[in-house]
Amino acid sequence: MTFTVKIFLISVFVSSSFIIYHFIDVQAQHLLAQALYLGDPDAFNTTKEDCVWKREGADNLCPDPAIRIIMYTSGIVKDKLVFTMDHPDWLNDSEWQPAKENIILVHGYAGGDDTLPIAVLRDAYINHGGYNVFLVDWGTLGQPPCYVAAVYNIRPVSVCLAKLLMRLRALGLPPEKTTCVGHSLGAHICGLLANFLNFRIERIIALDPARPLIKPGNINRLDSGDAKSVQVIHTNAGHYGEGGRVGHIDFCINGGRRQPYCGNSSNINLCSHIWAVCYLAQSLFEGSEPMAEPCNRRCPTSVLLPTARQRSGRFGYAVGYAIPMGQKTPMSASGSYCIKDTHPPFCPSHAGAPGDKRCCI
Repeated sequence: MTFTVKIFLISVFVSSSFIIYHFIDVQAQHLLAQALYLGDPDAFNTTKEDCVWKREGADNLCPDPAIRIIMYTSGIVKDKLVFTMDHPDWLNDSEWQPAKENIILVHGYAGGDDTLPIAVLRDAYINHGGYNVFLVDWGTLGQPPCYVAAVYNIRPVSVCLAKLLMRLRALGLPPEKTTCVGHSLGAHICGLLANFLNFRIERIIALDPARPLIKPGNINRLDSGDAKSVQVIHTNAGHYGEGGRVGHIDFCINGGRRQPYCGNSSNINLCSHIWAVCYLAQSLFEGSEPMAEPCNRRCPTSVLLPTARQRSGRFGYAVGYAIPMGQKTPMSASGSYCIKDTHPPFCPSHAGAPGDKRCCI
C-alpha cells in the first residue's frame, strides 16, 4: 500500500478518537511517526495511548496549561514571561514595547517551547531586536507519535488562542502591528484562530502549511480570507506541505517541493519542509532578504534564474518586478513568485554574518 493510499484512508475520519484509530493500522501509524516527527522516531517516550484529544465545549477552560503564550523579554532567549489572563496590566508591566511590531510564533507537530525548528526563528527575531516576540506553546497537544490527534486539536487550540489574543488586545496589543507566523500545522492554527477573533489579523506568514490530513476546503485549513495579507512560503509542496495557491501571495522555493541542499538527508521531504523556517529567518536582516520573481500559478513549478536587476539589488514593487520574500514582503503583494537558491538559507557564510548554524547542512 502506498503512502498516498494510507493518507487517504486515515483522512476519512470522524471526531471520535476511537473511530480514527480504527482506520490506522500499525504500519500506517509507524509511517506517520517516521515521516512527521522532527527528530529520531526511536526517541519517542510516548505511545498513541498517551495522545491527548482536546474536546471543545464549556468544560474546556481557557487559559489552559496546555496552551501557553510565552513572551521573550530583554532580547535574551532565557528571559521569558508566560502570559496570564488575570493580571490587570500584564503587557505594560512586562518589557513589551508598543512601538515594535508583534510576532506571534506558532510551532507545528512535535514542537513546543525551545524546540527545533521554531527555536531558530524565535532566536532570529529576538536577536534582530526590532520585534516583540511571543511564542504559542501547544506541544503537549501535538506530541509524537500523535499526529492525528494534533490535527484534531488545532481547532480547540485556535479557539483558546483567540481568547488569549483578544485579552492581549484589550491590554493594548494593536492588531495592525501584529503578525501570526506559523510553521506546518502552526500555519493552519494562525488561519483558524481568525474565525474566533473579534478583530482581523493584519498578516499571516505561513511556512509550508501542513498537508497530511488537511483536506482542501476544510474549515480547519488556512486560506486567503484569514488576514488582510496571507503570505505562504512553499518548500515541500504536495508532500508534507500544501500544494498550489493558498494565500494572497505564494512563494515557491526551488519549485516548491524538494530543496537541493537536502539531497544527502535521510528524509529529503522532511528536510525541505523544515527549511521554510530558515528562509523567513534570513528575511529579517537587511541585505539578506531572498528576492523572488513572478512565476506560474502553482507549486511545484519551474523556477526563474536571478536577473541582472535582482543581482544588483535594485528592485521595484510593480507587477513583473522582483520583490523581497518573508518579513519585508509588501502587504499589497499578490500572486505567485519563485526563487532559485542552491544554498541553505540563513547559514552564516563567515564569522559575524547573520545566520544560525542550525540552518547549515
